[in-house]
Amino acid sequence: MKSLTELLPELVTLRKELHHNPELSGQEQKTARLILEFFSRVRPDHTIEKIGKTGIAFIFEGKKPGKTLLFRADMDALPIEEDIEIPYISDRKSLSHKCGHDGHMAILSGLALMVSIHPLRCGRVILLFQPSEETGKGALSVLNDPKFSHIKPDYVFALHNLPGYPRNAIIIRSGTFAIASEGIQIRLKGHASHAAYPDQGISPLPAVMELLEKLQKLTHLRQRFKDFVQLSITYTKIGRFGFGTIPGTAEIGLTIRAVETDDLEHLRTEIDKLTDRIATRHYLEEEFKRYEPFPCTVNYPGAVEAIRNVAVRHGFPVVELEEPLRWSEDFGHFTNLYEGALFGLGAGENHSDLHTWYYDFPDEILETGIRLFYGLIQDLLND
Repeated sequence: MKSLTELLPELVTLRKELHHNPELSGQEQKTARLILEFFSRVRPDHTIEKIGKTGIAFIFEGKKPGKTLLFRADMDALPIEEDIEIPYISDRKSLSHKCGHDGHMAILSGLALMVSIHPLRCGRVILLFQPSEETGKGALSVLNDPKFSHIKPDYVFALHNLPGYPRNAIIIRSGTFAIASEGIQIRLKGHASHAAYPDQGISPLPAVMELLEKLQKLTHLRQRFKDFVQLSITYTKIGRFGFGTIPGTAEIGLTIRAVETDDLEHLRTEIDKLTDRIATRHYLEEEFKRYEPFPCTVNYPGAVEAIRNVAVRHGFPVVELEEPLRWSEDFGHFTNLYEGALFGLGAGENHSDLHTWYYDFPDEILETGIRLFYGLIQDLLND
């Protein structure tokens, strides 16, 4: 019987194969096939394919009834071009695993090996490979899938690798761990005109300049909000290369973030009202669209304490966050319904940042992630 240390090389191989074959949110068919091929040797009791469109859930059952634990790994990659010299470089020019989901999947696959080597005495373990985390749609697509009704977990857990923290550290926080966010697209429509006769058109440029200035001030008055809020301009688009035409349309992209869901809704309402006032004053039509909404991921204290206990027992450093992380995670949809927690796994204090072209998941932390997850199984299914 092989030990986890002896199994790590094949998990690293799997991680690199997943890295070499990235797929965008909602398109993870090949990723699913690679995972299914790996699990053919593990032989779970049940397999639910195409859950949430491209996801997979593997079910392991103990000999006796008990609690059900769900562990989630995300599957999708990002539309970021990879520019690092590695043998397993992405085979897609403008697509790569720059958030470490390849590593998260390898950790869950390693957990499957541990469960197959040490069969459960009681309860059930669900290993969920979830699609479309990056767009905020994957968790809901799984939860709303009729096939999920067969799962009904008692606890839900997930991890995310975190550059900037000591390698193999376990990063925890009760309450809000990752804040809520959503994208907003504002479209302003006037009338294009010849550059020689600007008075014959309605340019959105003056409105864009006013809007950009006033949007930045919406979050300055902290008394309007209960907790931290943030507004970031992500892009502006007006006109195209050329010198003969004054454009008639413009776009502005925003991301808004908040610790409190009420604050996020209040900020969105304020943006909508401001846009409407400015558009009306400049005789423009406006269109306001929302994209990729993420809820707050709120951790249950009991689940966080279980994670801490396993980390301490294994001698993993524990870092407790004083404030929530500013990025968002759709795992919050799971913790809105079930007791559980999302925690961080330190990737290294000087490791490349997430969502950058030079990031690559550090294989050195695979074993820590597997042991932490397996420790939760030992504690929560045998208490």
